[in-house]
Amino acid sequence: MLLPRMKLARLFDEAFHAMADLHWTLLFLLISLHAVSTWVLFVLFGETELTAPATFFYWYATTAYTVGYGDLSPSSDGGRLITALWVFPGAIAAFTTVVAKVFAAIGEVWRLRRAGKGDYSRMTQSIVLIGHHAARTPKMIAELCSDVAHDQTLVLLTRQTLTDIDSRVRYVQSESLTSTEALTRAGVREASRVLVFTDSDSDTLAATLAATALAPASAHVVCYFEDEDHARLIDQHCPEVEVILSAGPELVARACKDPGASQVISALTSHLDASATLFSLQWPDRAARPFGDLARVLLDRGATLLAIQPGQDTRPTFNPPADRRVEPGDRLFYVASNRLDASAIAG
Repeated sequence: MLLPRMKLARLFDEAFHAMADLHWTLLFLLISLHAVSTWVLFVLFGETELTAPATFFYWYATTAYTVGYGDLSPSSDGGRLITALWVFPGAIAAFTTVVAKVFAAIGEVWRLRRAGKGDYSRMTQSIVLIGHHAARTPKMIAELCSDVAHDQTLVLLTRQTLTDIDSRVRYVQSESLTSTEALTRAGVREASRVLVFTDSDSDTLAATLAATALAPASAHVVCYFEDEDHARLIDQHCPEVEVILSAGPELVARACKDPGASQVISALTSHLDASATLFSLQWPDRAARPFGDLARVLLDRGATLLAIQPGQDTRPTFNPPADRRVEPGDRLFYVASNRLDASAIAG
């Protein structure tokens, strides 16, 4: 007696796994064939109350979902036998298989993302952070997330295998920071911002060149170097990239001559530990305005206008004449507690 039961259990187990391994198209085809065959059998046995298309779909679905409201049921002995021997095993098995496959797909996506194998190439307007520095990267993530737009996603591309991943960040792991496949998965092709900060200047140089080649022309690429020679190479080959150089010696000398200068500079560059910080905006396609007029407009909004950088220049101009015209495309730098809307200022 035990042997037949074991064989029956093994048969059901093999049947379930066979269905679970089916492709979605074949699975839905089998479900459709099962539903159609059930409807044909009901017609043959005179179950007229269940054969209307909408009624049958409702009854079949509630039966498959194991809800079983009981408001509809076969009235003939043949219909009841069909339900017990054909509908219940087939429909319920199909439903549980679909649920299992859906949860398996969700679990696989989650597993791939946790392992850094997710694909974010379809994301637009994202911020891609390339490289991971154990001490500095978490601080940069905090700074970026404190002022990120609602439609932007932060993606981190790194060689390291991370286990404690910041929930605000999408994580991509790759053996190479210059791999086209990895940069594409990280969303560089559609990114609005790309920030390169690695453990070494040579890695930063290679990753910056690779990212610049893939990123759209509208994307703003920023990279950090300790060594001036590497920064000079980027200036020569990719002048559109914004290069940040370590300001350690200069900052020490400035603080020596002007006590407190280091604290002021630190406050201007951090949005987390200061009541106001440095922001920028690009003057929209509106009529040109005198710098002095805009300085007064921003002051009324609690902001201090510091400098202007024309669209074709790479360096800002501080304290320009009050009648200096601000043209469309020029970038303005100001200090404020919150970012201002350029269109609101332009009126």
